[in-house]
Amino acid sequence: METKTKKPGFLARLFFGSALAFGASQAAADNCYIMVHGHGTDGSFKSGTNQPALDYWSNYNFSEYAGNSAITELIAGSTDNYAIVGYNSTDEAGYQWWRDEAAGEIARQIIAIRQGNGDGYIHPEANTQCAANDTFWVVSHSQGATEMMYIAGNALAGSPNYNTAYTPSGGVSVNFDAAMSGLAGIFTLGGAIGGTEGADRVCNGNWLDSIINFAFLGQDCNASVEWLQTFDSYAAKSYIGSNLGAPIYVMGGYKGFPGLEGASSGLITGEDDGYINLASQMSCSGSGKRYVESDLNDYKKIFGISYGSPTYRCNDANKGTPRTYNMASVYTDHDAERNAAIKYPDYTNIEDGITCGNGRSMAGRINSCL
Repeated sequence: METKTKKPGFLARLFFGSALAFGASQAAADNCYIMVHGHGTDGSFKSGTNQPALDYWSNYNFSEYAGNSAITELIAGSTDNYAIVGYNSTDEAGYQWWRDEAAGEIARQIIAIRQGNGDGYIHPEANTQCAANDTFWVVSHSQGATEMMYIAGNALAGSPNYNTAYTPSGGVSVNFDAAMSGLAGIFTLGGAIGGTEGADRVCNGNWLDSIINFAFLGQDCNASVEWLQTFDSYAAKSYIGSNLGAPIYVMGGYKGFPGLEGASSGLITGEDDGYINLASQMSCSGSGKRYVESDLNDYKKIFGISYGSPTYRCNDANKGTPRTYNMASVYTDHDAERNAAIKYPDYTNIEDGITCGNGRSMAGRINSCL
C-alpha cells in the first residue's frame, strides 16, 4: 500500500512557529509519537513478541472493539513513527505516580528514545522506530497522563519537585528537564489529571460502592490507586510548578462502558468515560469529581430539569493547570480511548478549545491535527 507524507497540520505549524519565535531552527520532520500507557499494565516486562506495553494500545475489554489500534490511527497515511514507553503500573507493584519506578522510568525511556536509541520493542509495522531528528510528541492515556503532568510540571527550575522522583528511601534525581526540553507537546486521552472518583469510592466508599466495585471493577485500594483519588492532597496539580516543560493538549471521554459494565459509572459523579470523571480529564479549575453540568457547561432547564446539548465553559480563564489546552470531549469510553475502537464518535467542542480533527477518535484527532 502506498503511503504519503502529510502536510503539517494546525498543531505542528503552531509548534514550528513557536520554535522559530525562540530562535530555534526547525525543519519539517517525521513525527514520533511516544506512547505512555495507563494503570494496570506491567510495561516493565517484554519477551520476544510478548509486549504488554505495546499491546495496551490495541487490547480491548469489549468484543465489539476487537481489531482496532490507536497506533494504526496515529500513523495512518503518513511516514510517521512511534515509540513505546513501558513501566509497571499494576496493582501488585502499587507504585504511586511520583515513584522513580513510574515517573522516573518514563522520563529515562523518553530521553533514550529521543536520542535515537529505539524503544526495544518489535513493531508490527515496518520502519516505524523513531529517529533522533524526528519531532517528538507524547501520547498518554489514563494514569499515563498523570505521570506526564508530574514530569512536565517538574521539568523547570523552581518547580517543587524539580528533576526529582521518589522511592521509599527519599528523592532520586531524574532529568525531567532533558525529557521535556524541546518536546513538541503532550496529548492526554481520558487522563486522570485530577484523579478519579472511582478511586475515592474504592478507598473510602460505602457498602453500595463496594458491591459495584466487586461486581464490575475488582479494584483494591493499593498505594497506586490511593494516589489516583481526586482530593488535592493526591492530585498531580498540587505537586507541580507554575509552568510546564511542554504544552499539554487534553481530550476527555464521556461515554459509559457497553452493557452491564456500564454500572461502573455508578461510582462516578456526572459525566464520565466509565472509569474517570470528565471533569477530572479536562484541564479545568476545581475538583476533579464535580458535576460537569454545574462547573463545565450550561444546560437549558425547564422546571429545574436539564435538557438539550451543553455549552462548555471550561475556557482558558478557568484552566486548572498551566500551559494546558483543551481540545474536545469525545463520546468514547475509557477502553475505546486506548484502542481507537469508536472511530467516528460524537463530540463537544469546548470554549477556547482546539477544534481540529472533529468527528474522529482521539488518536484520529491527533493524526488530523498534525
